[in-house]
Amino acid sequence: MGREGNGVEVRDKSIRVNFTLNGVRQRVTLDIPPTPANERYAEKLVTKVRTAINRGTFDWEVFFPGAPQAKARNPANTFGEWCDLWLDTKGRLATKTLNQYRNSLNVWKELLGADRQMDELQHATVAAVVGKTPWASAKLLNNYLITLRGVFALAGRSLKTENPMAGIENSKHQKPPPDPLSFQEMEQVLAHMKKHCDPRMWAYFEVAFFTGMRPEELIALKWGDVDWNGQTIRVERARTAGEVKPLKTYNARDVDLVSRALAAIQSMKPWTFMGGPDAEIFQNIETSKPLHDERSQRDHFWTPTLRKLGIRHRRAYQTRHTYATNSLAAGINPTYIARQMGHKNAKMLFTVYAKWIDGADRGREKAKMEAMLGNEKTAQKAV
Repeated sequence: MGREGNGVEVRDKSIRVNFTLNGVRQRVTLDIPPTPANERYAEKLVTKVRTAINRGTFDWEVFFPGAPQAKARNPANTFGEWCDLWLDTKGRLATKTLNQYRNSLNVWKELLGADRQMDELQHATVAAVVGKTPWASAKLLNNYLITLRGVFALAGRSLKTENPMAGIENSKHQKPPPDPLSFQEMEQVLAHMKKHCDPRMWAYFEVAFFTGMRPEELIALKWGDVDWNGQTIRVERARTAGEVKPLKTYNARDVDLVSRALAAIQSMKPWTFMGGPDAEIFQNIETSKPLHDERSQRDHFWTPTLRKLGIRHRRAYQTRHTYATNSLAAGINPTYIARQMGHKNAKMLFTVYAKWIDGADRGREKAKMEAMLGNEKTAQKAV
């Protein structure tokens, strides 16, 4: 009498369990007599096996150490299988991020061996591969270590093994400091664009310089985001490689629009306003479709303008840093600037822009100390 629907088949002198693994039906005979108690045990065993298969943690040696399959290499325990499983857990991330993770894991599969068993990858083995590989940059290695740590952490929780990444630290690398345009350079760029470029691109960079928004935030702005009465614009989404995604900090914010930014947005009405609240403010000037990313604006307008004006080349992202440094030079409260730019707090602003914060002081803070000490003439002179 059998119960194949439950994965249990009662035979004359034994019990056989059935389950599907990687699309292949598996049959394993248990060396136990077909008693009612043993039948219940087999049913529970099949349930555990199916659960482990669904979780990607099934191990022949754990469930059926005497089975012939246990003597073969178990794909569910290979490094490549765990890489794929870890990537599946990140399915809610943006497509661009997933592709970067996938590329990183493909590199690790090649370096460490996709078919190697996880228990073969001890700390010394992994550390040696990390150390001897000629990485293009320290930053690239650090980015790749994110995925490798994730894979071993996930596998370790299921296989109860030590994490071979313990003690493998990120490489130190010098992060390039902000390289903003001066106020005069900014004005030169905007004046040149207004005279020689499509007015829609002038408006795009005018808003970029006077709001400090990230390019991926700027191209995702919609007319429904504008509060004309409050003179603010709601920033709550971004677009990267054509895909709309949440903001980097996952926190929407309202950005105050100074008169020049507001005027630039208003100048876009003849082109995109009639599309309604859900229409993007800035669109591709050739196709009138949403901008895929910031490459077109950068390659066809930003870079040629800097070259024409003889201004040292910077990334178009420097419009954001220019907003920050110009705001600091104007004496604007750093906390307000951080809120405008979408930082969680002013800590990053003080860290990244310390030089400009000190420069914006112009001796005022020293004057306060002199005043406290009673050196009023010195204080007045410093101011």
